[in-house]
Amino acid sequence: MRERRERITIHAAPSERAEAEFVVITIEQAIGGSSFFAIDSSRTGGREAALSFTDFAVLYRTDAQAAVLCEALARSGIPFRRHSHAALAQEPSVRAVLEAYAAMAPADIDLPTRLRQSAARAAADTGEAAAAERALELLLPLAESCGGDPARFLDAVALASGADFWDERAEGVALLTLHAAKGLEFACVFIVGLEDGVLPLHWGKAEDAAPEELAEERRLFYVGMTRAKDRLVLSRALKRLWRGRVHTQRPSPFLGDIESELLKEQRAELRRRREDRQLKLL
Repeated sequence: MRERRERITIHAAPSERAEAEFVVITIEQAIGGSSFFAIDSSRTGGREAALSFTDFAVLYRTDAQAAVLCEALARSGIPFRRHSHAALAQEPSVRAVLEAYAAMAPADIDLPTRLRQSAARAAADTGEAAAAERALELLLPLAESCGGDPARFLDAVALASGADFWDERAEGVALLTLHAAKGLEFACVFIVGLEDGVLPLHWGKAEDAAPEELAEERRLFYVGMTRAKDRLVLSRALKRLWRGRVHTQRPSPFLGDIESELLKEQRAELRRRREDRQLKLL
């Protein structure tokens, strides 16, 4: 592992919503100018590096974990970008536009125009204009790359995933599945949901999982950890709404494999920051 000025942070939150709030507060503190961490002095000459939202990534095992994070970030006004390794056609907003596209009677209009009409119809049907606009931003470049050919376009959509549209220049905190994070690096990385059954992902107990499945989950966790260039934050929830009901969660067995001298706890520190934040609002 590269030399770090900050030890790996371990945080235990009461719930998945509290975990998301912890992520928000941590980013706010860092962007706000507190000396949360410094970039290696060999690259910055000993000065603290200015951080932007693009320096942060929140990684999770499944797409189902993203909703509460999106809600917390949106509520705080922090810009974010969400990408998944799942098929593009399965994204709800994209699916709605494609369904409207398929329902339209063939007409002598070009593909981009037909997609715009489909997005307008999807927005009217779902009442989510912003989601339809986002879907259009993903689908129009595909249409252009296919030369406006409808058949080639549908084939391209079927093969594409959300991660194919990653833009490192776009402003915002990155929300990514661990699979989608491969090949990317960020100054500060959060890996959330470090609970037995979530990461590693399995139905029973970790000790009952097939060795090859557990090894793959461990490899995926390692990939996520190595996305962090300067600071790594690992968090878990004591209780989580998971697979339809609230569960009391056990910590991920992977946490026990990290040497104790590399770790620091941050639960009390978060509580003080939340109190400070509430006082500022009064």
